[in-house]
Amino acid sequence: MKHAFLAALSLTLSACAGPLAKGPSVDLRLRHVVLYQNGLGYFERTGVMPGERLTLRFREREVDDVLKSMVVVEQNLGPNETPSTVSALLPRSGQASGPEDPTEIELVFSPAARRPVSIAYAVPTAAWKATYRVILPARGQKEKRALLQAWALISNIGDEDWSEVNVTLATGAPLSYASNLRAPAMLDRPELKGVYDGEGGALAPVLAERSPPGSDADRDGVLDHEDACPREPGSASPQPGRHGCPLAVRAISSEIQILTPVPFDKGSDVIPPRARPLIEEIARTIKSVPHIRSFDVEGHASADEAGAADLAARRAAAVRAALLQLGVTAELVTRSHGAEVPLVASDTEEARQRNRRVFLRAADVRQAQPPSKEREAPAVTPEALEKAPEGAASVDAVGGAFRYAIANPVTLPKKSSALITLINRPVAGEDVLLFRPDPAAPASASHPFRAAQIENRSALGLQPGSVSIFSGGTFVGEGVLTRLLPGESATIPYAIDSSTEVRATSMTTDVPVRVVSLFRGALRVEDRYRRVTVYDVRPGRDVPETLLIRHARATGFEPQGLPGCTDATPDACLVEKKLAPGAPQKVVVEETRLSQREIPLVQADSERLSLYLKGSSLPAELRARLDRALALRRALDAANDELDPLRRRRAELIDRAAELRESLRTIERTPQAGKLRQTLLDRLAEVARQSEEIGAKITQRVEDVAMARAELDDTLRDLVIEGR
Repeated sequence: MKHAFLAALSLTLSACAGPLAKGPSVDLRLRHVVLYQNGLGYFERTGVMPGERLTLRFREREVDDVLKSMVVVEQNLGPNETPSTVSALLPRSGQASGPEDPTEIELVFSPAARRPVSIAYAVPTAAWKATYRVILPARGQKEKRALLQAWALISNIGDEDWSEVNVTLATGAPLSYASNLRAPAMLDRPELKGVYDGEGGALAPVLAERSPPGSDADRDGVLDHEDACPREPGSASPQPGRHGCPLAVRAISSEIQILTPVPFDKGSDVIPPRARPLIEEIARTIKSVPHIRSFDVEGHASADEAGAADLAARRAAAVRAALLQLGVTAELVTRSHGAEVPLVASDTEEARQRNRRVFLRAADVRQAQPPSKEREAPAVTPEALEKAPEGAASVDAVGGAFRYAIANPVTLPKKSSALITLINRPVAGEDVLLFRPDPAAPASASHPFRAAQIENRSALGLQPGSVSIFSGGTFVGEGVLTRLLPGESATIPYAIDSSTEVRATSMTTDVPVRVVSLFRGALRVEDRYRRVTVYDVRPGRDVPETLLIRHARATGFEPQGLPGCTDATPDACLVEKKLAPGAPQKVVVEETRLSQREIPLVQADSERLSLYLKGSSLPAELRARLDRALALRRALDAANDELDPLRRRRAELIDRAAELRESLRTIERTPQAGKLRQTLLDRLAEVARQSEEIGAKITQRVEDVAMARAELDDTLRDLVIEGR
């Protein structure tokens, strides 16, 4: 089945200077399109030029983008052939009245191109969209193996049909800018006064922009200005055209090219010393492309060697063993070609020597599977869908983006769309519960999500898109995938599990740790804050075996013995807990944070200060002085503790004395109150006596506090603890 691609470009070509043809030229038809997810498209046409002129018709809004991006390449030129000079005649002013109206660009080739010509340009277009299917493994399956399908939705919204076009879908967002190249630009210039106004020129030396010669982009030891392959690691070579290029092995997208076969001596199956560097380079290259999992190791012999088939097989086996010894884990299948496939068909010794070799090539490990006869419609399981073909023939990483080359040429009528399979392969994955309260789903504050957890162990980059989740042979929910790079994992929520309940409670306490420094009576101390979060989990009767709790980390706190943390980030951690249906669980997460603060020693709480000293490692003399300071601090605390109730008691006695005096004034002129007057006078005298005693105690305690504070100040005056 042919697929389709997306383009918003309406283009008509003609190979002459006369009126435009009504349809695309069969000689210069669209052959390749690269579509980006930010709405930019790269279009390439290739064909034979029957004349000197080529007229191209675009929409008016596309012309400036075409002018700034168009390249014209004359293909297959010989070493002594010079390409044609190409000029572009721009559209006439006023030719188009609106942005969607057609307008023309005429290319003039001088002389006429004698070889096929490729014309390429980039213009805005509609973006392609990614969508995914994740088929989860059956419950109880030991191997956590899911299936991931990636699809691309592309549309042809142009005005012409596309036929047999090679399509590449690219990720990333190449920068592009709107510009008006055709508008004449008249710039203001400074006026020269008092200068000879003959021919214009430089008034001072104008220096060239100079780039440093020391850059080496591919880090192969050959500097870029000398490197014939500056973006591909290689080796030094006396030939300028090969200097810095790969000499033996080259990894390109989804294939490995062995540029040099492994040589062998006549009649021998032992790898010669001169071939060891080549074997090591092959091993490094194979390990750098883990998505290629199978290679054919092909042994060859020359016609003059006895037992050519057996000798070739032993040579292939020797190379296979050497690669395995160097850590290659890909499947290596040995094949013997004997002397039947000579590299050089000649009877000279030099030719025979070149034919004694072992060659490696990437093997296609996908085998076509016969259709199942057990059922007409297999269940939606990873095993049932694993054999579906992929649409992407290769995936390459270019300029920080991934490019998916569609395997089959694409055909799609105008104004229509199609869905293309990009990826269909097994991934590590399982069904889990994810407790992650989300404002977008209020129920998630107390109930976990059902989620599909997958790990991208491939070399493919997955782009943002919707994900349909299947489990138990049926659709169970839908999620959203953000960008997932190779080596990353994603946990994709697709439903709320209301049968399982999770409650979280937190408490923070602080504990004195140590004395950090002391200077001029200012004490810097360190405290440890301990934050404990308890998750009470009540699983339902039908739950996955794994619960992931996204624990938000408090600022500055570090986890202590965090249980089963599978994915720590600066702001959160996924805590893993195994579940049993209906069995309550408790997950405790402890975090700590060290914090320093400064307090005046004379104001420090003596009991807390003793805890700081207990956790500190100080010299004996310094510790003795601090102990004395602590004793004085305690004396101050004791004196102050005693002063407060004494002052309160004295205030009460003063109030009582005032009350007694007022009562005496009331009965002063009553003759019958003589006995009461005496009683009140006795009480007033007792109150005065007690008040005097308490006043003396207060005076004494105030003197004690003053003396203790003076001694404490004297003790602290020269007491210094450096920062520890």
